[in-house]
Amino acid sequence: MAGAIDHRATPLYLEPILLLLVAAAGASSGVATYRLTRARWGRGKAPATFATEAVLVVDLVQSTYLATHYGDGLAMKARTVLRDRTLAVAKERELVFAESTGDGYFMTFGSVASAVRTALALLAELSERPPDLTPAPPLSVRAGIAYGEILLDAQGSRHGAVINKAFRLEALQREAFVNVDEDPMGPEIPAHNRVFLDEEAAQEARSSGFSPESTGFARLKGFTGLHRVYQIFAEAAQPGPATAAQGDT
Repeated sequence: MAGAIDHRATPLYLEPILLLLVAAAGASSGVATYRLTRARWGRGKAPATFATEAVLVVDLVQSTYLATHYGDGLAMKARTVLRDRTLAVAKERELVFAESTGDGYFMTFGSVASAVRTALALLAELSERPPDLTPAPPLSVRAGIAYGEILLDAQGSRHGAVINKAFRLEALQREAFVNVDEDPMGPEIPAHNRVFLDEEAAQEARSSGFSPESTGFARLKGFTGLHRVYQIFAEAAQPGPATAAQGDT
């Protein structure tokens, strides 16, 4: 019938007001869920912090050579010996953090003195009580020590340039050193059984009674410019009261 009014009701779920209410309720629920999830996540994670620590990196020399010439079994035995002896001497010298690198360990200490004593004690341990790796040659290692501020994430893992520097010091080769007129390169740069320090670590070591010697300037991968490198020897260490009290070797 012309002009008749259509009295068919609009379905309830199409009512504009109802749609707005549903959308608002959904948004509120989403915000509440997000806030609750974030709050729970926040309670489970501590904020990242910074700490000033001494970083010591110890690495097994020629691990690939051991595996290819004497077999994977002997190479694994060498890694196990290094792990056990490294952790044994480190735990006696105020070890703060330790993480395996596969062929060695990355560790942090509250002081450079503890890191130096650990490195020297490990070298002495391997020299005085060499493990039986027959027919392979004696076990030898390299060590690098850096000192400064590092980042601790929520899980307690360590990050930062100071850690990278310690790894670079440990792996230094003679080719990385550069002769500088006022401080020429030392006459001998050992390829293994050595302990290298950066300038900050060397300064801290002196204040604890050690006598690090300048080895020269070197380029460190990933770092700009030249960096003065120091070396410390067991016979050059001047044991202070703290060292004697701890019975360090």
